[in-house]
Amino acid sequence: MAHGKALNHELSKLFNEMWDMDVNRLMPGKDYTIDLQGKAGAAQQADSAVQDSAARRLFHSVNEERLKSIKTFATFISLLDNYETSTGVAEVVTQEEIAENNCFLDAILETEVMKLAHEYLLKKNLAKANLTDFKYQLYDIWFQLYARKEGDRPDSCGFEHVFVGETRRGKQILGLHNWVQFYLQEKRNQIDYKGYVTRKNKTRVRTTRVPLQIRQMEPEVKAVVMNQGTMMQS
Repeated sequence: MAHGKALNHELSKLFNEMWDMDVNRLMPGKDYTIDLQGKAGAAQQADSAVQDSAARRLFHSVNEERLKSIKTFATFISLLDNYETSTGVAEVVTQEEIAENNCFLDAILETEVMKLAHEYLLKKNLAKANLTDFKYQLYDIWFQLYARKEGDRPDSCGFEHVFVGETRRGKQILGLHNWVQFYLQEKRNQIDYKGYVTRKNKTRVRTTRVPLQIRQMEPEVKAVVMNQGTMMQS
């Protein structure tokens, strides 16, 4: 147990250092503003509707000119339309998409944030020392396809789940832990923000949880809960 606590402290220190050196991070109140509005009703597992306490969108404004001028964001956004959102539908990866994946990895590996991450992983013997080899390692972790069900064709990858989001039977949202994708989907009326829910014994804004309702191919889609703290990280 003591070892676990020491490891968490070590990682917490690392994450804070990465956060502080992220010069590409958009600043709240300057580069974007959000409108939390009212507290939403609880999302039940079997319900497709949630009490709507937000008449307006979560994102009041985003400086898209700055967002798209930053290489890491621009190359990231180019990947968001490369996937079939429905689980069970096989992914077809084109040469153009492979090139886009590589451009994104090249962009992030130039940042001090990823240099620090690489340095830490080297100390733990979890990464290749050569940057090209490390890039291949990241490519396999994020973009290597796998099947969600045994016997199915490859229909998912780590990047799609975490950053893009997936739908299961048109009723359940999986992943989508990224504020840029949330903002872009909300702008296209694909996400309906319902309000916020606070955690017990937590008062910081970054702990706020955001129930959403996703409009995809199905007319009724289950409301899901997203962690705003995760979403707001660049």
